[in-house]
Amino acid sequence: MTIEDMPIGTKIDIEVRFSGRNFTFNSEMVLLLDKNSILINPIVVNDKTLGFNDFITNLVAIVNNKAFLWENVKINLVRYEGAIYHKVTLEGEGKSYNRREAFRLYIGENMTIYYNTASGPTQISVLVKDISESGVGFITKEELDVNRMIRLKIKDQNVILDLTAVIIRKEHLPHLNSFLYGCKFNEKNNRLGKYIARRQVEILRSKLRTISSNSKK
Repeated sequence: MTIEDMPIGTKIDIEVRFSGRNFTFNSEMVLLLDKNSILINPIVVNDKTLGFNDFITNLVAIVNNKAFLWENVKINLVRYEGAIYHKVTLEGEGKSYNRREAFRLYIGENMTIYYNTASGPTQISVLVKDISESGVGFITKEELDVNRMIRLKIKDQNVILDLTAVIIRKEHLPHLNSFLYGCKFNEKNNRLGKYIARRQVEILRSKLRTISSNSKK
């Protein structure tokens, strides 16, 4: 796959590698500038356009439901015909990339889930392991049935994300005397994508502050 084969509107994922962790931000291709560079819609979180100069970044293009990877791309903010874009400079051909699932953001926080039982609505506190735009994983000592519907509420600043999911996987964790559950959301929630992007930025900024602080000692 070459960038000349990518049509306008191609879904673009920018993958950031930092301190042993991966982060993903979504955009789409706006224009092919030349054989080595494209313009993508600017990646904006909390009304701020992200800069990628401090990070190792990859680009993943989704064409005909197939993913293609370019590693170590260069990303700059540019103005083109009066508008702001991210310009991505990449070389060579994209490699076929087997990415089976949506990006999952590690959470590691206690949250409440809700579900119905024969005796009425029930709520329990669980450890939310990770979350993506397609599903969530959590750990609890409670044994729940696969195919059970659950609701998860996440506070995103001043907004509550009310998410409905179905349990599709269940794994016993003997060392924790608990169960790990994998759940799939019933529908796409645009605010969930914004929440995941915001949390990624917070983590990256926190790591950068830590590195900067340590370098001054």
